[in-house]
Amino acid sequence: MKKSTKLVSAVVVLAVLGGVYVGINSYVSKEESAGSSSEEESKTEVFSVKTDDIKSLEFIIDKKDTTFEKKDDSWVKKDETAFPVNQTTLDSAASALEKVEADRVLEKVDDLTEYGLDSPSNSVTVTTADGTTKFNIGDENTSTNQYYISRDDEDSTVYVVAADTVTPFMNSLYDYAQGEDFPTIDSSTVEKVQVSEDKDSYVLEENSDGATWDVSTDGSSDKETADTTAAGNVTSGLGNFAFDEFVNYNAEDLSQYGLDKPYATITVDYQEEAEEDLSESDSEASESVSEDSGADSSDGSSSDEKKTTTVDKQQVIYVGDEAGDDSRYVTVDNKQVYTMSTDTLSAVIDKKASDLWSLIVNYQSVKTLDQLQVTYGNETSTVNVSRETSKDDDGNETETTTYKLNGDEIDSTTFTTFYNKLINMAGQKRLTDTYTPATDPEMTAVFTDTDNNQTTVTFYTYDTNYYAVIVGNKVFLVNKMTVKEMFTAYETLTNGGAEATATPTAEAE
Repeated sequence: MKKSTKLVSAVVVLAVLGGVYVGINSYVSKEESAGSSSEEESKTEVFSVKTDDIKSLEFIIDKKDTTFEKKDDSWVKKDETAFPVNQTTLDSAASALEKVEADRVLEKVDDLTEYGLDSPSNSVTVTTADGTTKFNIGDENTSTNQYYISRDDEDSTVYVVAADTVTPFMNSLYDYAQGEDFPTIDSSTVEKVQVSEDKDSYVLEENSDGATWDVSTDGSSDKETADTTAAGNVTSGLGNFAFDEFVNYNAEDLSQYGLDKPYATITVDYQEEAEEDLSESDSEASESVSEDSGADSSDGSSSDEKKTTTVDKQQVIYVGDEAGDDSRYVTVDNKQVYTMSTDTLSAVIDKKASDLWSLIVNYQSVKTLDQLQVTYGNETSTVNVSRETSKDDDGNETETTTYKLNGDEIDSTTFTTFYNKLINMAGQKRLTDTYTPATDPEMTAVFTDTDNNQTTVTFYTYDTNYYAVIVGNKVFLVNKMTVKEMFTAYETLTNGGAEATATPTAEAE
């Protein structure tokens, strides 16, 4: 019985305590809500001004008092009028002062140290025709994202204001500068890229066909065919060049950025469309033609006619020291200095000519092939190509190509299957060091074109992964499976070639 009584009593006490907790919690919530609502409604105006009335703004930038003033409706830096002020940034800073309101007001403050106002991190002086008003900026309350400020004419009052009231005045000098955009380079119009570096330099130049490129070491006349994709990566990389941070608008000492002796110099030749006014004689000629043809030229547009022409342009980019944050200093005029991402620059610089070499082992189109001699497994076979042109009754020409292996006609499909594997072979990389084969070649192929020019390609086992394929003085490392597939196609050709029936060829690619 006693146990039951105690249990009932405990339940009653628990219920009472629960009710008290709910009541208190409800009361506190209401008070917090009321306090919040009251706080929102009772904001105190600290200062207000029409932005058009502001004549100057003075505040601390990079530990120096700096003044921007209005001249003919434009902001200028008072002690350096050539400084390229970003008008939008200064207008935004002025707008932040249009109506300064405090979320809280702390009055009769004896010790400003608690709020960082004994030694302010910044101060802002606003000058209008009616006089000046100065604000001191103290510490940030990081939990509320608010700042403590005080007016210079009120010694013991501290205001708590939103961060966006003071942050426009907390930047570095070049955050208030108007930089230029990097000159636009259309990658599709790039004709030549020359990169000069202490370690690695190269010249990439477009051929007259507009589709292929040559690459050479800077200063060398020996040119190599460039890989199309690699060349495209360089030109598209140039099209992505963009300045990051503005550092100096008038650098008198380039050495502090490593630009007196650049880390790299990039010279780009490209084309650009430009509009030019028609000359007076052109306009007169145009009017004369209009009069002769009876055309109505009463709209007077002939005097404003323009024509679009393509002009040759050259841009030189100087790359200096590392600037931190994965960037380097750059300039295009030895005057204005910016930073640029090292990732952006790496598409063009820090490359050797060999990084851009084509990895196509050999390309002898079947259209110009006259003879192919192959030595494989100690046996040499020769394929001769002959072409005949015939006309139908309508005069349309048809070319028939016949292949003969050791004098016997062979199936063209079997031959072109092998030939495509032979000429479309690409290496994984090229050796730049001298290579001396340790064994005899497994295959030697000698191409003779219709002009009687010969090209020899030899295949050597290199290691477990690659064959070394030599063309002239070039040594390619080709995936072993790729070469083995070509060997198999050749065996198929030689084992069944003499028995196959000749058919008109399907052109090898």
